[in-house]
Amino acid sequence: MSPHSSPASRKVTSGSLPRALTVCLGWLALSFGLAGCPGAPDGPLRQLEVGTGISFTPIEEGSTLELNSGGQGSQHVFVSLRAWELTNVKAKVKMSLERISDGEQLSAPYSVNLRFDQAMQEGEPAKLEGLLLVIEDPFEAVDREVRLNASFESDDGEHGSDSRTGTLQWAENTFP
Repeated sequence: MSPHSSPASRKVTSGSLPRALTVCLGWLALSFGLAGCPGAPDGPLRQLEVGTGISFTPIEEGSTLELNSGGQGSQHVFVSLRAWELTNVKAKVKMSLERISDGEQLSAPYSVNLRFDQAMQEGEPAKLEGLLLVIEDPFEAVDREVRLNASFESDDGEHGSDSRTGTLQWAENTFP
C-alpha cells in the first residue's frame, strides 16, 4: 500500500477489523476501569430485586406480568422492590417497561424520590410495594414479551438495579 493512499482506499483484510475492534474495546474498558464511568454512582452497590404486586411477589423469568385497569382511566403494572443492606432509605427510584422485540419503552417515565420501608430484622430487605407503573398504550404491550427494569440511587450514592422478563397480560382482577 502506498504511503500516499487515502484511509478510505485502504483495504481491510479479514481478521484486522476484529483485532482493531478488540484492541479499541480493551482500551476503553481499561480507561473506564481506571477512571470510573462518568455519572456512575460513587457509593456502594446494593442488591435490588424487582417484583410485582401490592405486596412483593417475585418474578420468575418468563412469568406473566399483570396489566391492571385503573379507576381513573389508565393502565398500570403494580411494581414492588426489595433492597438489602440499605443505610439510607431515601432514594430516587426509576422504573420502565420495555418490549423485548425492539426495545420500545411502553411505560410512562418513572423517576420519583421515595422512602423504602425499613427492614424489621437484620438481614431482611427494605421494601417499596404497590408502585404504579403506567403503561401508555396497552395494545402495544399486551401479549408481548417485556422487560421490567428498576433502579435506585440514594443521596449518599447507595445504588442498585434489577430487571426481569415476562409476558404482559390483562389482569383478571383489575383491583387486587
